[in-house]
Parts: sequence; C-alpha cells; structure tokens
Amino acid sequence: MRSFKSHISVIFPLLILLFAIEFSLMLGKFVRDYELKMANDYNIIIVSEVELNDNALIPIVPTFASLSTLDANLVLNRLKNDISAKNISVLSSILPKFYSLKLTKFPSKDTMTSIKSNLSKMQGIKRVETFSKTHDQIYNMLILSKNVSECFVILVGLLGLVLVFKQMQIWLYEHRRRVEIMTLFGAPYWLKSAMLYKLAIIDSVIATTLVVIFYAIFPALPSFKSAIFAVGFDQPNLNLLNDAGILFSASIGISIIAVSLVMLLSRRR
Repeated sequence: MRSFKSHISVIFPLLILLFAIEFSLMLGKFVRDYELKMANDYNIIIVSEVELNDNALIPIVPTFASLSTLDANLVLNRLKNDISAKNISVLSSILPKFYSLKLTKFPSKDTMTSIKSNLSKMQGIKRVETFSKTHDQIYNMLILSKNVSECFVILVGLLGLVLVFKQMQIWLYEHRRRVEIMTLFGAPYWLKSAMLYKLAIIDSVIATTLVVIFYAIFPALPSFKSAIFAVGFDQPNLNLLNDAGILFSASIGISIIAVSLVMLLSRRR
C-alpha cells in the first residue's frame, strides 16, 4: 500500500506536466496549421504600370509562392452602362495592372515590412497593399498563443520538478535506515539510489502511457471536433508516436533530475 502511494505521488505531478506539454504541442500544431491556412488565404495586392513575372519577384520575396493577374475587366464591365464604349476603351488602356501575390508562409511583421519596401522600390510599381492592420492582428494572435503555451509548459515543468523532488525526499526519508546501512558498508552511489531511479523510470513509463492514451482518444470525440471547427481550426494530424518520445524524455528527465538532487543533498548532510 505504501509503495502504491509512493507511485501515485510521483505519477500525479508527472501527469500534470505531460498533459501540459502535450497540450502545448497540440496547440503548436493548431497554430502551424492555421498559419498555413492563413498563408493560402492571404494575398498582397500589387498595382503596377508594367508587367510583372515570377522571375522579377522571386529574388526580392524569399517566401514567394505565386503571382496571378487580377482581371480589371470585372471592374470595367460594371461601368459599361454608365459610360460609353469609347471611354471604356480609353480607360482600359490607361488602367494599371493588378496582381495578387501569395507567400509560402504567413509572414512576420518584419518580413512583411521588408517585402513591402522591396516591392515599392521596383520600377513601375505604384502601390503595394498588404492589409497591414488585419495582418498584424492575426500575427499578434499567433505569437501570443505560442508564447502563452510555452510559458505555461515552463511553469508547469518547474511545478512538476518541485513535486517530484518532494516525493523523492519523502521516499528517501522512509528508507533512510536502509540507505544508512548501505552507506556504512561502503555501497556505491548507484546502488543506494537504484530504487529511486527505478521508481522514476517506472512512473515515467506509466505517466507517458496514460497521457498518450488520453490524447489518442480525446481529439477523436465529436464534441472536441465540433468545438475546433467552430473557432475556425482544422483537426491537426497528431503524431502521437513522436509525441510519446518527447513526453517520455521530459518525464524521465524531470524524474532523474529530482532523484539526483535528492541523493546529492542527502550526501552533504
């Protein structure tokens, strides 16, 4: 019973830590998928007096994806009933060319400023419209989401380390007589701390398995899917095998650090 309580006391903080890490990983995938979606929907409008082509823009736009011509006839057709055909012809001849520029990824503020500056310097380009207000709002939202998730993981990681450290101290206190006897007989460090490291490894495996099972089931629930689609996100492709490796590494890392600190402090007393 005491052994079971010891395992639960270690597994519980590890579960909290791993849930937070996997949530951050999942949020990161949501953000990356949303960035790709925004990159596909986002356009930079270029007004030019000369014809533009891919070769002219690729050197100055590192994230260049494609360039397409916007049909000015759509605007002229609306004016047919209001002005004469002759004026339509004259207007068509003096009307500048409009282009839609797409990027391979959603740009940062600095990248957007650089792209606009480089395009504006090109001969014949009269205007570059980046819709900066909308762009900045979306970009700030993405950055905020990333920063919040990263800070959350760091805080939970520190909390998990403290909780595991405290539990290892309790375990060491409960078995202090055995450790003292082993010390008297000159037992090496690895032998005295073997039980703690074994406890850490077993509990890390259990905690990782539970979290992976949860995240394998939870995103597949209809209620979760409907909530994700309602806020405009797509269901991310969760690579749980890769995530399991990250989670186990984090779990075993925290546990081993906690055990090592406990044993190091006990040697100094």
